[in-house]
Amino acid sequence: MIWPLFILGGYVLGSVSPSYILGRLLKGIDIREHGTHNAGTVNVYQLLGLGPAVITAAFDLFKGLLAMLLGHLAGGSPLLVFLAGLAAVLGHVLPFYLRFRGGQGVATATAILIYYLVVFYTHGWLPVASLLLLAVSVLSFSYIGRKGEIVGSVVLPLLAVFVIVFKTPSPYLYFILSIIVYILFINILNIRNQKLLRISFLKEKGEIGWRLYIRPLAFLLVLFYLRADKKSALTLIGAVTLFFLLLDLARLLSKKVNFFFFHKIKQVYREKEYKTFSSITIFLFAYFLTVLLFEKGIAVLATSYLTFGDFFSKLFGIQFGRKKIFEKTLEGSLAHLSACLTAGYLLLRYVSIPVPTYLLGALIASLSEVLPLSVDDNFSVSLLSASTMYVLHLF
Repeated sequence: MIWPLFILGGYVLGSVSPSYILGRLLKGIDIREHGTHNAGTVNVYQLLGLGPAVITAAFDLFKGLLAMLLGHLAGGSPLLVFLAGLAAVLGHVLPFYLRFRGGQGVATATAILIYYLVVFYTHGWLPVASLLLLAVSVLSFSYIGRKGEIVGSVVLPLLAVFVIVFKTPSPYLYFILSIIVYILFINILNIRNQKLLRISFLKEKGEIGWRLYIRPLAFLLVLFYLRADKKSALTLIGAVTLFFLLLDLARLLSKKVNFFFFHKIKQVYREKEYKTFSSITIFLFAYFLTVLLFEKGIAVLATSYLTFGDFFSKLFGIQFGRKKIFEKTLEGSLAHLSACLTAGYLLLRYVSIPVPTYLLGALIASLSEVLPLSVDDNFSVSLLSASTMYVLHLF
């Protein structure tokens, strides 16, 4: 009988809404009908001021933890403790006395997420390096996007990958993943509703959306190389590269073919590629050369830097770029470096590359992307990064 009791208690505790109560007490308003129409801390701050916002944030953060603590003190199992916290989130979202219309429950869920992060850390299930990398990502994307939803859209999936990679499956793994998925879902809804990310930005900057979004699929070639020998990897990458190379040659050697792609099909090539090889071909050719010239560990890291660094730099540089650095932006370059550090860190489990070498390779890859070199960065990033790691690896 203790299970329903503590789950119900968690729901009742979570349903206590300080934002609604303070709105009624201080201004006689239903805070859900004003401002952002959300019974959360930000709306309280905008409508009621700093003091009420602090009270709201503190209570919303800790009521889930309090529900979990009560379940723990009553001798409940880890599952009961989790369900009590989850019930508090549900109570915040669907308070029974407010016609089941409350806040989003992100603050309450975030406190529970932090609790499980502490559990993972104290049990040695999440390395310190992972937490440091998460902290770097939070700082970087806080500067880049300046919105919690943007930070969460990057950091939460990254955290999910870390706990899956480093933790043997257990109930705690499913608990933390459930919380991550919920907060990420709310973040995505807010990004969509507030239009924090706009696809139209890509078109305005001369980018073709589908080409950018399929770029990470090139990582499949890296994964294949991890499981195969160099000859097999070169055969596959060479075949893919040859296909796009022949397509480009057909375009460049025939005005009719070029006209067909640029005026009939459209949205396949960018305007500046009318008389040159496409960035896809250059990108794949760099992949091929990197695998051909360097040992597996170095090639795997360098090509992953090219894949994810390029994707993140374009996506976030185009959307949020404010401070120009040569032809790029500081925001795009920070996103590039964060992506390189993350991809390399995860791949270190599968390649024998020293940490200083991996770090320098990521830095050189990002510098190659931002510096005004006379070579296309789709070509230079992986090759310069791999060359630097090779030299450092010799010593």
